[in-house]
Amino acid sequence: MNLKKQQIINAAYSLFINKGYNSSSIQDILDEAGVSKGTFYKYFTSKTECLIAIMESIGSEIRQKRMAAAVGKSVNDSEVLAEQLCIRIRLNREKNLFSLYESIFHSQDEELKKFAKETYINELNWIKFRITEVFGEEAEPYALENAAVVHGSIQQLTHIWKLSTEEDLPTDELASFVIRRLKAAITQQIKSGDRFIREASISSEAPAEKLSLEELSKKLKQLLQDEEEDTRQLINFLAEELVAETPRKVLMESVLSTLTQTNAYEHELVMAFEQVWKELQQM
Repeated sequence: MNLKKQQIINAAYSLFINKGYNSSSIQDILDEAGVSKGTFYKYFTSKTECLIAIMESIGSEIRQKRMAAAVGKSVNDSEVLAEQLCIRIRLNREKNLFSLYESIFHSQDEELKKFAKETYINELNWIKFRITEVFGEEAEPYALENAAVVHGSIQQLTHIWKLSTEEDLPTDELASFVIRRLKAAITQQIKSGDRFIREASISSEAPAEKLSLEELSKKLKQLLQDEEEDTRQLINFLAEELVAETPRKVLMESVLSTLTQTNAYEHELVMAFEQVWKELQQM
C-alpha cells in the first residue's frame, strides 16, 4: 500500500478510536497525519470512505492471518478453523473494532450502513464455507444457520465474560468451545435433518469476483505494481505458477505464507491472494 495512504489511514484510525468518528473532522485527520488536503483527497473522497478503508484494511489483515493459519494444512482440520476464529476475536479486541462498528451503527450514512451489512454477510458466508470444508458436504444444508450461531456465540460469550469477570478473555478456549458446540450441533442435525434456515446462502450485493486461473494470474500482475521489489517478485512467481503446465503447489504455498506475513496490502490484492489459496486447496 502507498505509504502516504497508510499514513492517513493510521492517523484516522487513531482519531476515530480516541476521539470518535463523529467528533473527528477531515482537518483533524490532516493535522494528525501531517498531510495536505490535496493529499487526503488524492486517496479518499470523504471521511466515510476513509473509515471504510480502515475497516477494509483490518479485514484484509484478518484474511491474511487466516490464510497463513491454513496454508499447508488440511482443509477439514477443525483446529485450523478454531485458530481462524481466534484471529478475528484477537483483532476485534486489539483494533477495538466494536468501537468502530458502534460509530457505523449510530451513523446516518447509508454508505457506511451498506458496508457494514456487506461485511456481516461476507463473514457469515466465509464461516459457512469453512463449516462445509471441515464437516463435509453433508453439513452444507446446515452450514449457514450454524455460521450465524458461531458468529453470535462469539459476540455474546465475549460480552458475558466481560460482565462476569475481570480476567482476560481466553480466546483460544472460547474458539475451541464454540467449535465443540458446533460439531455437536452439526452431528445432531445431520442425523435428524432438523433445520431452521432453509436458504443455502445469503447473496451479497457485491459478490466476490470468480476468476479463471488465467484471469487471476493477469490480475496479480496488475496489482503488484505498487509493491516493493521483493514483494513484486513473489507475487509474479504466484502469477506465473498459476498458469504453468504443472504448478508447484508446495512452493506456491510457501510463497503465499511469506506474503501473508505482511499486513499493508490493498484490499483487492488480499482478495486475489485468498482466491489463490482456494485454488491451492483444489490442486
